[in-house]
Parts: sequence; structure tokens; C-alpha cells
Amino acid sequence: MPPTPVPSVIGKRSSWSVRPHVTDPTTILLIDHDDKDRTYYADRLKISLPGSIVLEAKDIRSGLELYRSRRVDCIVTETYLPDGSGFRLLINIVPHASEPPPIAVIMLTRLSIRGLAQLAKTNGAHACFDKRLTTGDELADTIEKAIARVGATQKDRRRKRDS
Repeated sequence: MPPTPVPSVIGKRSSWSVRPHVTDPTTILLIDHDDKDRTYYADRLKISLPGSIVLEAKDIRSGLELYRSRRVDCIVTETYLPDGSGFRLLINIVPHASEPPPIAVIMLTRLSIRGLAQLAKTNGAHACFDKRLTTGDELADTIEKAIARVGATQKDRRRKRDS
């Protein structure tokens, strides 16, 4: 189970939102087959990102159904899922890894494989974290940064297209 944040970490999060001009709440899709880990991260995200909506799925199939049926700002997925790899999901959602991704994707894993985080980033993920070392507050901070990065990228694309 992921580490529980120490009280000194709680309350140090920035109070500003990366999306102050948007009235819709931030929607995060959390895909993880492990009930304990999924519940831990979902609960921490709801506390760390007040007003956000956290959708939960146990596998790729149900995660894709939620993604296609709802507006999602960020996907957080485990690399190992019962019906396939989180990389398969990543590649389906971010088809052109060379371009900045159209949606923020963060991967979580319990696997200790050298180069796994870099592989995730190469394929379009914003970050890849070891679940054993990552608190919910750290994940929330990374989600905010990833959503801001995607938003800035989309603005740049619109400017280039309109020029």
C-alpha cells in the first residue's frame, strides 16, 4: 500500500488551481485493479484536489468506457491491469508520442524495471511513479502540473493553427 503522507506534508499544497478560468471541475480517471491502492489514491485525490471528480475503473475496458463517455482531464493508470498493459491504454489514448499529448496521463506501477519511467514518458505519459514510494499528495501535485502542461500545449496548437 502506498505510504501515508506525514502531517507536515499536508497543508503545504498550493491553494491556487491550475484551471482558475474553467468552471467545470477537474475530472480524473483512476484505473487500477488493486482495490486498496485505488481507494487510497482516490480518497487522497478528493482531499488534495477539492471539488475534483475522481472516476474509478478496475481494468482497461471499463476505463475506456468511462473515458469515452465523460470529459476527462487526466488519466492515472497502473501499468499492470488484468486485461492488458497500461501501456496499451496509453498508446491508444496518446497515439503520437512525438507530439505533446492531448490529455494528461500518469502511470503508476509496482514493477521495478530499469527504464520503465522513461519508456512511459517516451510513449506520451507525463510521469511514471513507483506506487510504493508515491503519496496521494505527490500524485495530486503531478496531476495539476500535467493538466497545466496539456492546457498550455493546446493553446499553443490553436495559436499556430490560427496564424
